[in-house]
Amino acid sequence: MKIVRLTTFLDFGGIEKRLINISTHHDKNEWLFCALNHGGNAEVAIKNNGKRVVCFNYSYKIPSFITLYKLILFFRKEKPEVVHTSGAEANFHGILAAKLARVPLIVGEEVGIPNQSKIVKIIFALIYYFADFIVGNSNQVINYLITENKVSKYKVKKIPNPVIFPVLHHVNKSDDNQFHIISVSRLEKIKNIESMLRVVCMLKELDINIFFSIVGEGKDANKLKKLAIELKIDNHVKFHGFQDDPYPFLLSADLYVLTSFTEGFSNSLAEAMYCGIPSLTTRVGSAEEMIIDNENGWIVNVNDDKDLCAKILHIIKMGNVKRTAIAERGKATIIKNYSLQNHINLLMKLYNK
Repeated sequence: MKIVRLTTFLDFGGIEKRLINISTHHDKNEWLFCALNHGGNAEVAIKNNGKRVVCFNYSYKIPSFITLYKLILFFRKEKPEVVHTSGAEANFHGILAAKLARVPLIVGEEVGIPNQSKIVKIIFALIYYFADFIVGNSNQVINYLITENKVSKYKVKKIPNPVIFPVLHHVNKSDDNQFHIISVSRLEKIKNIESMLRVVCMLKELDINIFFSIVGEGKDANKLKKLAIELKIDNHVKFHGFQDDPYPFLLSADLYVLTSFTEGFSNSLAEAMYCGIPSLTTRVGSAEEMIIDNENGWIVNVNDDKDLCAKILHIIKMGNVKRTAIAERGKATIIKNYSLQNHINLLMKLYNK
């Protein structure tokens, strides 16, 4: 079976991370990973895993009729049995092109809770009509597809993101008596890193010895660095940029924090929990499917600095023994429910229908 996975970019981000994970799987199928536009980090990683990659460098603006036409020609040439698209631009162009190229099975995928206008919701309701299945990675995403994009509940399938379970090497934690918090995230507005920077300022004013590390890149990087200086916390914050291997950074932290306005399934949250790092997230996406508050992690309200600050204070004051016990239960949750093999099994069950 030839399977085409199409996304907008193959550089870095949540979708790209998931495709990298999938590309480590080897079976008798021919997997072809494609990007409407440019490649980058994910392109290199997928190639290193022995998979074929094509980055078209087409326009991804909706609609692009040239992109649509070229995709139709590509699908007709490749003759895949399955085309699986992920993300808005890839869904729009990929589903239509696959339908016009008469691909036998077409799967679209919504990767988060989009901010769609009424017109866009109607457009994607029409686009999804031409797909055989639409995948969501959390109950919230599934509910959005059904209620807002009017996708039939029989067509929608939930497939949680896969997590690779690498061998974790011991990392010595700092002995500087600071409480180290980390976020691994794209530096974009939707991730709401500003909230955590404001909370660092609040904790500093309470004489909490805290240090915040941020792993990731994005268009808001300079804006966030400027905000750290304005809040006079630049000595308590470090921007590490994008890292191919985030695990050493996660393992050196005392707490992982996700502050997003919206998410589908957070790969970095799952990776942090797998590391056995105490993890806190806003109430977004699959968070409440992964975490029971104060049992195997912590959940706070979205964009609520006071709630976030109070929860971090609670976590600090509970002590290392209780934090470690909660973190270990979080790790057990990830290992049980989010393996790569489980993800592949669900995909193949869908692809073989």
